[in-house]
Amino acid sequence: MKKVYQFMLVAAAAMFIFASCSDDDYYWDDRDDYYFDVEQALDDYFYKYGAFGTDDQTTANWFSSNYPDAYQSDWNDFVNGIAQERDANKRAMARILTTGAWNGPMKMNWRDQGNSQYQQASCTAEYDFDLAKSNAAYGRGKETRTDYSDGSADTQTAFNWEIDDYGNIILDFDSDEGQGKGVEMVVYYADLNLDDDQNLFAGTMTSNTEGLDEYDDFEFHRASYAKAAPGAQKQSSGLSFSGKGTPKNALTAVKRSVKTNSHR
Repeated sequence: MKKVYQFMLVAAAAMFIFASCSDDDYYWDDRDDYYFDVEQALDDYFYKYGAFGTDDQTTANWFSSNYPDAYQSDWNDFVNGIAQERDANKRAMARILTTGAWNGPMKMNWRDQGNSQYQQASCTAEYDFDLAKSNAAYGRGKETRTDYSDGSADTQTAFNWEIDDYGNIILDFDSDEGQGKGVEMVVYYADLNLDDDQNLFAGTMTSNTEGLDEYDDFEFHRASYAKAAPGAQKQSSGLSFSGKGTPKNALTAVKRSVKTNSHR
């Protein structure tokens, strides 16, 4: 059988395709005394790269470096394990987000086109996330912002939200054009601090919309347990997710252009 270095050049491009391939060429009697401990490999990988791992190329390089004698079936098992762990963590994050409303201070930092300096304004914000269905990692939500320091009028905006495979929380706000047609903001996992026991949802959300140069710092606390995540009440208890110090990976492309001369 061919060893893993013989297919690493294409591994990153086909990372999750390999996971679904057949293992018909897997024969224990060909492996002599070699043993691949997939659970240990996954523990080591997530210890290094955090709860959602890292990009495909870096993952392939890490595996090749740490397991030069591995077989393709080992790689398949490893990639399957990554996908399962990411999916479980996405659902756990979603359960935390949807077990109550979150509110607290938010500071908007934005820069108008042609300006080199960021301007700042603050407000009080509340976010309410709803799951689309049980065990999902996406849904609808509502943002309410009041008490603007710059005198702006109070706002209330609905949004679509989802958690991607890197643990980023993507918020697509509604506009007059329709649902999810407005500004897109992303809470990158590298900028997130989500702690169920501490009732904390904090970090930075960054514009992923061409024409809007803005990032918003926030520190929210859970307002109540008035509503529960469908089908998974409080199964997330004790969990926390923080990507501090991990690479900022993104799956989502920059959204269409908007015109703005202020914060969103």
